[in-house]
Amino acid sequence: MKTKLLILLFSALSLSTYAQQYIFGKVSSEFGSELENVIIMNTRTDEKVVSDKDGNYMIPAKAFDELRFVRIGYERNSAKISDDHFSKPLNMILAQAPYEIPEIELVFHPTGNLKKDVKSLDPPKRVMALNADLNKYMMTPSTVVEPKLTMPSAFAPPNYNAGQVNMLGIASAISGLLGKAKNTKPTTANYAETQEFYRRIKNTMNLSFYTSQGWTEEDIDRFLIYADDNYSLAKKFRKSFDIGAIDMAMKLAYKEYIKTHKVGS
Repeated sequence: MKTKLLILLFSALSLSTYAQQYIFGKVSSEFGSELENVIIMNTRTDEKVVSDKDGNYMIPAKAFDELRFVRIGYERNSAKISDDHFSKPLNMILAQAPYEIPEIELVFHPTGNLKKDVKSLDPPKRVMALNADLNKYMMTPSTVVEPKLTMPSAFAPPNYNAGQVNMLGIASAISGLLGKAKNTKPTTANYAETQEFYRRIKNTMNLSFYTSQGWTEEDIDRFLIYADDNYSLAKKFRKSFDIGAIDMAMKLAYKEYIKTHKVGS
């Protein structure tokens, strides 16, 4: 009887400890609307998550940790974790940041000469330089070795002129090819693998292309999450870490990202 009570007590303590490993909650604006794409960071562990379309989030934490809530266009907010937060949601409200509308100065004065006036409609030099760099990058030959459409020798028709066909050897080769294909199939990365993959990109890859656009570390973190969601970066490259392939996928994601996200200076 005492043994059963000890087992029940140990199980209850284990469940209680496990339940206190994560903080749940929702992020909303001061007007009550749910906020998605809010970065929630645990300042002790440097772990980051992003709120979903309904503003919900979940992040590992311990008592006395500090959670920081960041979203472009809103004031930052933070909260200290207490024991009460493990038994009820930690909801956060972000106030919209004030901003000034830049003054518009009309400097174009038409001369009446169509040949001269048309030149004023050209894109800014900065935009033209960026487009030229992107076109040059897209025309650069790929560093990834492309597969060739060839038939493996194990599946080639037998050469009867060379002697008797070795059926045992062919069966062994087929088994090896199937096993290799099965082992190299990419698998979905878990949370820890994804975070490690992001850190490895920031520590080993040249991100000057993005920082030159005025991107901060938070902008890069948000972009990596977007690129991973749309191009499965962690799933495809966390093991091989092919820098050329990762860089190309990020540049492709960048062209779509800047259409709907305003970042940098």
